[in-house]
Amino acid sequence: MKTSIFRYVFYFLNFPYLFFMVLGIQAQEIKVVTEYLSPYQTKNPDGSLGGFSTEVVQALFKQANKEPLFIVLPWARAYEVAKSEKNVMIFSMARTKERDTLFHWVGSLTEVKLYFWGLKSKFPKTIDNIEHLKSYKIATARYSNADQYLMNNNFHNIYKLSNEDQNLQMLFTGRVDLITTTEKTLKSKSLKLGLDFEKLIKVKEFNELNNDLNLAFNLQSDPKIVKEFQQAYSVIKAKGIIKALKKKWSIPH
Repeated sequence: MKTSIFRYVFYFLNFPYLFFMVLGIQAQEIKVVTEYLSPYQTKNPDGSLGGFSTEVVQALFKQANKEPLFIVLPWARAYEVAKSEKNVMIFSMARTKERDTLFHWVGSLTEVKLYFWGLKSKFPKTIDNIEHLKSYKIATARYSNADQYLMNNNFHNIYKLSNEDQNLQMLFTGRVDLITTTEKTLKSKSLKLGLDFEKLIKVKEFNELNNDLNLAFNLQSDPKIVKEFQQAYSVIKAKGIIKALKKKWSIPH
């Protein structure tokens, strides 16, 4: 009888600990790194993370019965964390030839078209050959797909920035000649910074970097976790969740 009473007292005293252990098993927390990149990752009025890609990730984690721990960093830092820490997810990241073997890829978020942008006052017309851009000063985000491509293809006048907002400000002040980004992101950034989007021109489509934005895991991540998320991605895609979110955020199919 005393043994039974002791057992019940033990379970009662340790119930909170056991309860939270069960919760941890049911909803494992995974670190997710990203940057602010409207309309894909945006800052809500309450300070939380929003945007099209964020809502896809939230739906993905719900399907996988996991909890995301979102950490917003400058892109260069987010990229370094995702490369060095196991079981870390990163988004929205272009899947390029250079990155293909560096990560475990979960699934595509959307296709994007990248352009070189300049001021109309400096570029009255478009330029056909990307080689003709090598003499211009180009601002890029450190470790971005554009930065990696330009470095690998003998562009030497590159300004590597940690803050994505700086490149547009430098363009308008004449400190650089060109920046690289998508049209939707540039429109959003121009509005945020109070700069006139109509003064800008698509100097050249960056055809070499027209890739999908993706979700990916660190290469050393637990294969079981990676597989769970790949399967969860297939489910939310089949359910039409990604398509519905694209419609909500006016993302082209």
